[in-house]
Amino acid sequence: MFRLIALALTSTFALLFLIGTSGDPVAPGPAVMSAGFMGRGADEAADTALQYVARPHQALKAEPDNASGILHILPFGAPLLPMGETEGDFVKVRDRAGRVGFVRSDVLTAAFPG
Repeated sequence: MFRLIALALTSTFALLFLIGTSGDPVAPGPAVMSAGFMGRGADEAADTALQYVARPHQALKAEPDNASGILHILPFGAPLLPMGETEGDFVKVRDRAGRVGFVRSDVLTAAFPG
């Protein structure tokens, strides 16, 4: 089995040596999302420090209002990126999935709660 794998690898590298690869440099592509957070135009984060959900099962709201619709239920310790906008008791945030919404400011902490 080992000889078969060695033969396959050797032949692959021999083909690469004979055929070669293009010497053309790779053109830069779109920005890569890092750790699930990336700026998106006008919604650029004013403060890049992550905040964490300090209580279990907190609602990510569509609007800064207790009666507003729920976009997602955030688990305990979920990292959020503050967007710099506060309205009353709510802070505008972005989660790892890129959802933008509002969370009550009293459920956020700067240190990881776990």
